[in-house]
Amino acid sequence: MSVPANPKVLAGKTVVVTGAGSGIGRAIALVAARAGATVVIASRTREQLDEVVLEVASIGGAALAVTTDVRSRADMDRLVARAVEETGQIDAVVNNAGVFVWKPFERLSEEEWDRVLGTNLKAAYLLVHAALGELKKSRGRVLNVSSVHGTTGDANVAAHCAAKFGLVGLTKALAVELRPHGISVNALCPGSTENRSRNLEGVPHERPLEEKLDAFDVAAAALFLLSPAAETVTGAVLDVWGGTRVEVRA
Repeated sequence: MSVPANPKVLAGKTVVVTGAGSGIGRAIALVAARAGATVVIASRTREQLDEVVLEVASIGGAALAVTTDVRSRADMDRLVARAVEETGQIDAVVNNAGVFVWKPFERLSEEEWDRVLGTNLKAAYLLVHAALGELKKSRGRVLNVSSVHGTTGDANVAAHCAAKFGLVGLTKALAVELRPHGISVNALCPGSTENRSRNLEGVPHERPLEEKLDAFDVAAAALFLLSPAAETVTGAVLDVWGGTRVEVRA
C-alpha cells in the first residue's frame, strides 16, 4: 500500500528531524514537509542534507539544513538556535539519528558502545534539553524513533538494545514529566526497514503485514503522531513492524 497524499495537517509548524540525510529520517522530513511543516533537518553529512533540501523544494516545501553531530551539546544548541532564528518556533522534535553495530558482546569495544549509546540515546537527551523552552511555548511534540530492539532483546545487538530500550524508557518518563506543559512524548519502534527508497510514495505492498517496511511506511506512522489526530496521545510506544518477525529461541 502506498502512502496516500496528506492534507496540510502540519501547516505553520516547524519540525526538527535528526538523522534526516537518509532512510527513515529523510522520509519523515519529506512527509512532514508535504503536510505543510517547515522542516529543520540535521545530519553530519552536508551533501545528503543538500539533496533532501532539494527534494523538499521539489514538492513545494521548505527546509533548513544544519550540519550537526548529534552527540555534541554545542551542535545541538546551535541546531535549536538556527531553527528558532530562521522560523521563529519549534513545534516538534524527532529524535531519529542512530547507528547500529552487529557484533558479539565480548568483541564489542568501549568506543563502539559509547558511539551507539551516544548517537541513539544521549542525542535525544541533548535535543529535548536544548529545545524544551521552545516546546513549552508551542505545547509541542517529541517523537523518539526507537526500534523493534527497543522492546525485544536479541544476540549481537547489546549496545543497540541498551540504547533503544533506554529511548523507550526516556519516552515514558518524559511523557509524565512534560504532560503539565502540554508536551506529548511518543516513540516509534520500526521493524526491518528498507532505507534506500528514493521516491515520495514509498513502496506499494500487496501484503503490508508480510513484507519488509519501506522508510515511508514508518514516516506515515510518524506523521500520525505529529498530527492533530494524536493530540491526546502521549507515552505511547507504537510498533511498526510490517513483515518483521521476532522469534524467541531456546
